Amino acid sequence: MNNVVERLSPWIQAHIFRQGWSELRPVQHAAAAVLFGSEDHLLLSSGTATGKTEAAFLPALTLLGNDELIMYVSPLKALINDQFVRLAPLLEQGKIPVTRWHGEASAAQKQKFLREPRGVLQITPESLQSLLLNHQHECAHVFAKLRVVVIDEVHYFMASPRGIQLQCLLAQVERLSGCSPRRIGLSATLGDAQAACDWLSPHGVQHPQVEEAPRKLHISMRYFAPDDDSRDAHVYRATLGKKSIVFANSRLQAEQTAQQLKRFAAQRGTPDVYRVHHGSVAAALRQHTERDMKSGDRALVTCATVTLELGLDIGDLQRIVQLGAPLSVASLTQRIGRCGRKGQPAELLFLLQDDGDEAICWPLVQAIAMLQLYLEQRWVEPVQQPREPFDLLYHQTMCAVAAAGEISPPKLAQRMLTLPAFAQISQEDFRTLLRHLIEIDHLRRSETGGLVIGFAGEPIVTSRDFLSVFTAPADYTVKAGDKIIGTVGRAYEPGERFALAGRSWQVKSAAQREIHVVPAQGAADTRWQSYGGEVLHPIVLQRMQQVLTSGEDYAYLDTASRAALQTMREHFRRDGVQLPAQLQQTPQRFSKFDRYLPERLMPRL
Repeated sequence: MNNVVERLSPWIQAHIFRQGWSELRPVQHAAAAVLFGSEDHLLLSSGTATGKTEAAFLPALTLLGNDELIMYVSPLKALINDQFVRLAPLLEQGKIPVTRWHGEASAAQKQKFLREPRGVLQITPESLQSLLLNHQHECAHVFAKLRVVVIDEVHYFMASPRGIQLQCLLAQVERLSGCSPRRIGLSATLGDAQAACDWLSPHGVQHPQVEEAPRKLHISMRYFAPDDDSRDAHVYRATLGKKSIVFANSRLQAEQTAQQLKRFAAQRGTPDVYRVHHGSVAAALRQHTERDMKSGDRALVTCATVTLELGLDIGDLQRIVQLGAPLSVASLTQRIGRCGRKGQPAELLFLLQDDGDEAICWPLVQAIAMLQLYLEQRWVEPVQQPREPFDLLYHQTMCAVAAAGEISPPKLAQRMLTLPAFAQISQEDFRTLLRHLIEIDHLRRSETGGLVIGFAGEPIVTSRDFLSVFTAPADYTVKAGDKIIGTVGRAYEPGERFALAGRSWQVKSAAQREIHVVPAQGAADTRWQSYGGEVLHPIVLQRMQQVLTSGEDYAYLDTASRAALQTMREHFRRDGVQLPAQLQQTPQRFSKFDRYLPERLMPRL
């Protein structure tokens, strides 16, 4: 430890000893070796709660000059807020200012940063897009001394259109300001490390192999027949007195499970410790749940979707419950990483039930296949990125014209087609796009021949959701008094009931996309718009076939589930059942910007 610590700034050393750290973790040693010993970019991949954030920041802060800048990019505002709390004592010790730049940050804080851009800037891609769009002239000054960019959850960005957006934004930052920052990518889940290095930067990325202590896993899996209604009671017993997350694959299932758990608690006289965490629950309520989970004062049980997969610090969990098959091995890996910290075993309980009448419970087979791929190989689905993302080219083109006010077509083409994300797009295809945008009046020619935003394009680029490249449903805001509870996907009439944030509500009034409610008794259901489930990778499908054709035994199945699986295997062999077609179909691709493209430029995977 001493060699690394001695190279850190004295105030960082003081913080380490004040925290009582006996040694740095392996990932922190590895990061310091790269950042102190080379000029290369760095990709850090290790499990959840292994100290990756500190691994990036301790040496980066040591190398930071007084008037220089580190930019931390996160996919979630909640992660920004979480990291702000975690890093605050360290940064206060070094008198390093921190600026959170997102919708909840104050205008005064942002203006102060624009005047004096130094320290640490914490930002999402959408907020960085806004900064470049609305403050382009200040950006040359703001980012002139940007020295490091830390990108959290690299695997998430690689699998999302937001990753292409972020690549474009970072290239524009460097182009505008002339800076050449080092990039540090952080990830707990990588299926293809080389692809992640290529995504982070085309040149000079080191990915040190970090030895991690083997994880202790206590895994159990139980199958429930379609007519068995005892699954939720099993969830209640399994989480009683244990700080847990119950992962569901839909918001509806998370809400329904929470209602059932609350009902069991009321019937049995145990405390109501049940919360709900998903994207339609108001941010303030989600943050309240995160703080309470982290405090550890009570053994809270939170029914959640993917919103608790990413690296929010919610303290030490005692158990993870997975309802249904995981959506992917990557998702399973993230969920496993939420539990079993500080050397404690990760307790994972899988509860599978098929609500259909098929002889084979495909969710059970899928869960076994995914779990085996994780246990045997630590295999994770590789990310397939589009070679010609015309939808993102449309978005970045409109942003560039809006930011410039007016720009010549050759200069616009040079600016767009030299971005790494669009390297495979030809000049002819870009001309086709520009001609089409002029035809539909998203762009128009000025008197001097330049391109400006057209009348039809103006409301698009000035709309509230234009900065984001993912599709957000047109939800209705739900309020109880002045308190925002969350959002629902359709209008409800006065007197109707629905469930949200773990309880039932009755509608008092509804107008202009706002629904005013009061608490209601009894169960209720809510329907949200769904954009389709995961399509399984061929390796997962192959492994599912192997689960059904082999005689392999799985120690984590209980006796009844083993017997049920054996019956399914016999049926599969006897009747030649095929894997369901919906698990093998090509995923339906859609983008919020596809409708603005000419037919021949529709995005091709």
